[in-house]
Amino acid sequence: MKILVAINGSDSCSKVAQKAQEMALLCKGEVTFLTILTPEQKLITSLEEYNKENELMEKRKQATKKALETCSMVYGQCELTLGKQGLQTKRIVKEGNYPAQDICQYAKENEFDLIVVADKENSSMKNILLGSTTEKIVRHSKISVLVVK
Repeated sequence: MKILVAINGSDSCSKVAQKAQEMALLCKGEVTFLTILTPEQKLITSLEEYNKENELMEKRKQATKKALETCSMVYGQCELTLGKQGLQTKRIVKEGNYPAQDICQYAKENEFDLIVVADKENSSMKNILLGSTTEKIVRHSKISVLVVK
């Protein structure tokens, strides 16, 4: 069984990895961790906007660095655990503008049997049942999706 684990460095990253690890151990599966980085582009028309955008870009850069460090730590722990059982792991980091679409496409192109995702992303809107990326993956994926709470 080929399992694709979509992680983004959020707080639920470890739970998602743990569940994928359990699934891999049960079915002797191969696990690939996928992180999609989304570049943001904006038209800048004044020096003030330029300065604001530079500030935001630095904050995004720090957040991305922290997220990648979290993903690396989680991946390393799973690689060690699954490797001891003779199971393969892989880590892929890609850039994309539409994470849900990119995840579904990667899963389809690489013939995965299961996608594992968190129920929601880091969001200030606590009343959302599923994160927008997760919801899109669940709705559009032709591959089975396991949503971890």
